[in-house]
Amino acid sequence: MKRPYVKLCGLHSEADVQLVQSSQAEYVGFVMAESKRKVSPFEAASWLDRHPLPGKKVAALFVNASLSDILEAVKQCPIDIIQLHGTESVEMVQLVKEKTKKEVWKAIRHDDDAFSALKSYLPYVDGFVVDAKVKGEWGGTGQRFDWKHVPRYVQFGKKHQVPLFIAGGITPENVASLLRYDPWGIDLSSGIERNGKKNKKKLTALEKRLMYHE
Repeated sequence: MKRPYVKLCGLHSEADVQLVQSSQAEYVGFVMAESKRKVSPFEAASWLDRHPLPGKKVAALFVNASLSDILEAVKQCPIDIIQLHGTESVEMVQLVKEKTKKEVWKAIRHDDDAFSALKSYLPYVDGFVVDAKVKGEWGGTGQRFDWKHVPRYVQFGKKHQVPLFIAGGITPENVASLLRYDPWGIDLSSGIERNGKKNKKKLTALEKRLMYHE
């Protein structure tokens, strides 16, 4: 069984960027929305300039941002993927894709309406991130949803041939129980942090778990 694609999100310091340089992750992410991990496009661009990440795609996460803010970020920073994590409409998603000419991913929070949301965005996005629903938060909470629902999400992604990441509360300690569902991708932020910083030991532990899975 092939290991899932890995996205390391919430990079919020130059040290974080340096740490993921040598990681096996295919994707990295910066939060450009209000958050304890928020970074500016300028900061992210300067770190990437000093520590390039060849072979990794860079995602920028926005929550209900204006089109002008997203376009400005794309101008300043070498972004490959726009990840929309709020209540953006289908029309907004289409507009962002058309104007930025970038991949657009939509984050969906797991609840009773998640599958109708997936279907409505499906024609207009290049990927999905399914995250836990936590009141007043948009992600990066370290909370996970009940993974017994993961097979349905995996099936949806496979049926429609669209990349779908599982996010929320994934850690090196629990990732093995998620891997048995064979997700296309996993998305971690707090799960590889210690005291709010990305942690080499935790990242190494995660990669060991993934290696044994392959």
